[in-house]
Amino acid sequence: MKQAPRSLALLFGSFALACGETTSPPLVARPELQVSKTTPPPAPEAKLEAKDETKDATKAEPPAEPGEPAATPTPTSPPAPQVPGPAFFAIDKKGIVRLDQGKFTPLANGPDRLIKNLHVADDGALWVVGFETIYKLPTLAADEFKEVARGDFKETGTIDELFVTADDDLWVAGFGGVSHWDGKAWTREEKATIGAGDDMVKAIAVDRAGKVWVASSNGIHVKDRGTWSTLDLGKIKDRLFMEGIERAADGTVYALASATLIKLGPGPADAVAVKLGGGSIPSYSDLALGTDGTIAARNLFDLVISTPTTTKVWRKKDYMSEGVRALAVDAAGRVWVGSEIGVTILGPGDAKIEWRSGAVPELSGEVVGVAVAGAGPAELPTAGPIQTGGLKGKLLRGGQPVVGIEVELCPSPSMMFTKSPCADSSVKFAGRTDSNGEWTFAEVPLGAYGIAINSEGKWRITMGSDLGVEMKPGEVFDVGSVSLDKK
Repeated sequence: MKQAPRSLALLFGSFALACGETTSPPLVARPELQVSKTTPPPAPEAKLEAKDETKDATKAEPPAEPGEPAATPTPTSPPAPQVPGPAFFAIDKKGIVRLDQGKFTPLANGPDRLIKNLHVADDGALWVVGFETIYKLPTLAADEFKEVARGDFKETGTIDELFVTADDDLWVAGFGGVSHWDGKAWTREEKATIGAGDDMVKAIAVDRAGKVWVASSNGIHVKDRGTWSTLDLGKIKDRLFMEGIERAADGTVYALASATLIKLGPGPADAVAVKLGGGSIPSYSDLALGTDGTIAARNLFDLVISTPTTTKVWRKKDYMSEGVRALAVDAAGRVWVGSEIGVTILGPGDAKIEWRSGAVPELSGEVVGVAVAGAGPAELPTAGPIQTGGLKGKLLRGGQPVVGIEVELCPSPSMMFTKSPCADSSVKFAGRTDSNGEWTFAEVPLGAYGIAINSEGKWRITMGSDLGVEMKPGEVFDVGSVSLDKK
């Protein structure tokens, strides 16, 4: 990869101090599309409200609120055979890595920037979107991606979400609306056509009857027999904003709102709220469904894992929750979490495996996508010691060194904070520029970082998570100089 530029002339914006934290939208794998041809059991349609950790699923479900019917549990079939399969990780600015038989393998000719929608499809291929290009790994054992289709602003607008119904039959959603690729050409439908208006299009899924379901910021839209309609969700209380949409292994489509999970279909009037739990004031943002009926959803920094029998809440302090970017659930019920600081595998039950950034060289950086085939790898490698390097840079104003400026380094400095941009990060470094205007941090775990600068009493964010991707163990990587705007 190209080395970071030696001179970065950046204009910094100042940010007011505030509580909380913002993160970019994570990628959510679609585990409902599996290579196994056995028919999986249906996903659970209702869960008991969780307290702090688990709750006995044999207890009675509380009555539904008036006007808001709760989904009723569906008896599950015996679990399908758990066939092992590889796991795949998208590392921002590095590419796609496969884990199989205890070995990590970087894959060739795939995207390494703006990676989106990493998932395993029914056709036995791995699909991924990079910027406006759709790639396919022909078989899960292949080492090289092939380009399938390319969009542009006129044909597709942006390509932010992808759903694969069959080989070379693709549906995508983005800023402009929804587009369909039939293997030869794109057909585009604007947001106004689908009923989204000025909303952002957030996600897309196609059920087994061929109906196309789209989640926009404030609604759910469905295309049935060529006609679009917008669902009346008035009976779903406290839904707030729509966050995503996924299809379960049994073909059921679920939509995630910021305050509830919604089971959709089969008809436009059949939407019903599903209780997930995780707190009295939920704020969900990510969803992953497993073939065994497991549902995983992120609630702020907590992770709610609901199985056909129990609901468990992993609190922020109990796992690597910082900067969650991706969720996937394998057929064994394990939940795979990709984040800014590594990969965590949770479950079944209380089981937990963590690979921190730097402990697995191939995964060092921001893990923005995870997809798992079948029951996932039967052999999970043990993380090695965390490998570290150094980072240094220089601050200039008017071409002259800026001395004594406070500098913080962490995976993603926050624009909204209570003390400083990196104060709440579990991986952080702080210091000041020397007489030459240089800052240096040693023993930094291999990964991707951003810096924040306190100039004239105001914290300013420079680069969110672009620094250090080319770090090497035991070496100091120079990110170059940064020019502060003149006072």
